[in-house]
Amino acid sequence: MAHCSCGFSTAGRPVNVLGRSRTNNSVAPYSTIFTGSIGRSAVLHMSFFDGISKAFQNKEYKPQDQRVRASHILIKGEDFEQVFGKIKQIMGELNERMQQEAEGGGSDNALLPIFSELARRESQCSSATQGGDLGLFGPGKMVQEFDQALFPEEEGAISPPVGSVVGPIVTEFGCHMILVTQRETNKEQVEEKLARND
Repeated sequence: MAHCSCGFSTAGRPVNVLGRSRTNNSVAPYSTIFTGSIGRSAVLHMSFFDGISKAFQNKEYKPQDQRVRASHILIKGEDFEQVFGKIKQIMGELNERMQQEAEGGGSDNALLPIFSELARRESQCSSATQGGDLGLFGPGKMVQEFDQALFPEEEGAISPPVGSVVGPIVTEFGCHMILVTQRETNKEQVEEKLARND
């Protein structure tokens, strides 16, 4: 079986990269070259093109795919008022410390380190050791209340941008406050996939 310079099996028919038949030097439509001459056994062997092909075949790929990286602080407990009060207290401390940073001429990037410190100190989730970092995830990967807060589906609703603190959010696990640290859309996901294939 012959192969052209870009890795396509030509099933005995020599074809160059431009899709011109070497036998008559005329440009043949790609559908003729790929389906008429190569058949179903043709395999594209280049990882760059494999990545592009898989991106277009991905059944879960949607025009508005999004992923978010977030950190959170979780407070658990049976007494809702006490749990809710604790989250409000932590949110108040975060707000106060951010105001002190702003008044003192501090960094615009102080939110994440302060939030991480509070998460290590206060959160009752195993992610506390990482400053509450939950990593990068898409819709449907966390509990429904997280999805509703981070990926709102209501018409006209806006997803919280990077740097937003969302909460208190009540779930079956307890009461949360969430910091959005990164957002990606489908464009970044395709670029990331292609970069991994280099």
